[in-house]
Amino acid sequence: MGALSNILLVDDEPLLLSSLSRVLRLHYTVFTAENGMQALDIVQRHNIKVIVSDQRMPGMLGHELLGKVKEISPNTVRLLLTGYSDLDAVLNSVNAGQIFRYINKPCSVEKLREMIELGVQIHDRIVAMQSEAKLAKTQPNALPDPPATLLFVGYAPSEVQRLTSKLVGQFIIEQAKDIDEAFAALNRASVSVLISELNFGEHDGIDFLNAVKKEFPHTVTIILTDMIDATMAIRSINEAQVFRYITKPAGEEAFAFVIEEAVKRHRAYQTTPHQNIKYTAEAISPDQNFHTSAEKLRAKLLAARIALSKPR
Repeated sequence: MGALSNILLVDDEPLLLSSLSRVLRLHYTVFTAENGMQALDIVQRHNIKVIVSDQRMPGMLGHELLGKVKEISPNTVRLLLTGYSDLDAVLNSVNAGQIFRYINKPCSVEKLREMIELGVQIHDRIVAMQSEAKLAKTQPNALPDPPATLLFVGYAPSEVQRLTSKLVGQFIIEQAKDIDEAFAALNRASVSVLISELNFGEHDGIDFLNAVKKEFPHTVTIILTDMIDATMAIRSINEAQVFRYITKPAGEEAFAFVIEEAVKRHRAYQTTPHQNIKYTAEAISPDQNFHTSAEKLRAKLLAARIALSKPR
């Protein structure tokens, strides 16, 4: 039997840490910390594959800790355990790109163990793929990257024009007024970054983004909306692994910076696909958080592809 994988549990309730550790030690080498500073010290000294942190802790909140862990140990898979809807914390953690899953309290030990096991498998796959990529490394392509395509879904043309005023000439700009037009555009061109509203009437915006990710895993998705909702923000990570959740109004300068970062992320996914955590998770455990309504939208996307491929 091989060595057990290292995991780290962080919570300011010692009794909870002790009870969780007793169960999880059957499967993992369990480290525990009662605050962020202790946790960071452990991450620096040990190869931690998965960290599970509570959100509400004195001194350093959970999402702040996970952001620091990302910098120290980027391959550590990060899970945030929270017992309430703290919108600012949710949006901060989404926009820092620092977590893989939100886990709502109360959570059964078995459910937690399932998430930790998936996290361990993701970590190991990423590390293995990194090793393979180093062995197969060749001379970089001297050709410049083609212009990235941005697709805006659900916005007035005037709003798109304002948002892209700092991006003129840098990218190809596509627009779609609704989901049907978006599916046609996605099948027609290679979209690097998709910027989407959430309110589409009969269709759920997160289901739409989830369906897009299923077929175009390396297209980076951004939510830009006036819908300020912690539940939607949590779903945006757990189901669609969005890159940013931005609330309106968005300034042109700040938005341009986000787009430039999103394009860099898309190009990184193209050259090192294993760094795309949702893509890697799908390869390990398909259809995580993919339910009927998202599947119906995916069917529409595929139907649009078939329609475009038919000779006219």
